[in-house]
Amino acid sequence: MKVLFKNKTKYSKEIYEEFLGFHQEKYGTRYYAYTALIAIALLFCIVLQIQSRHYWIALLTIFILALFLIWRIYNPTKIIQKEMKSKKIEKEQEFIFKFFDKNFYIYSKKLNRYVYYWQIRKVFETEEFFYLYIDKTHAFLLDKKGFEIGNIQDFSKFMKQKCKFRFSSKV
Repeated sequence: MKVLFKNKTKYSKEIYEEFLGFHQEKYGTRYYAYTALIAIALLFCIVLQIQSRHYWIALLTIFILALFLIWRIYNPTKIIQKEMKSKKIEKEQEFIFKFFDKNFYIYSKKLNRYVYYWQIRKVFETEEFFYLYIDKTHAFLLDKKGFEIGNIQDFSKFMKQKCKFRFSSKV
């Protein structure tokens, strides 16, 4: 297989914090709107249960609401803290991405993984990075300065072709 593009990106705290800012800008409003919608629905259920004099069910629903809100606030914070303390961030691990026609290969000291383009959920291009989301919260970060084979413009066109309707650019 012929390597079409090759990129080396070193993950650091600064790069991860930039990604977190980007992610918050893109998905933060939706996350908080969903949380508010579910909380309002549960509050409505609580009011109905109190009006119907089903106090135990109301207490159970209050408990569920409290757990839901704690989870929605605490879990992202815990994930970010865990990621910041990970070896890939603390030791500024370098990831190498090799792009082929049907898939791409990512490797580092502890990771060897093939990813098919259909597995990419969303691709965002910013001034300095490409973010290849594999699910709602996880993405591969490609520094635009890290291309060793191919160039940024050709890679952008390539990803637009491979990820139709999933590619978005802020450039």
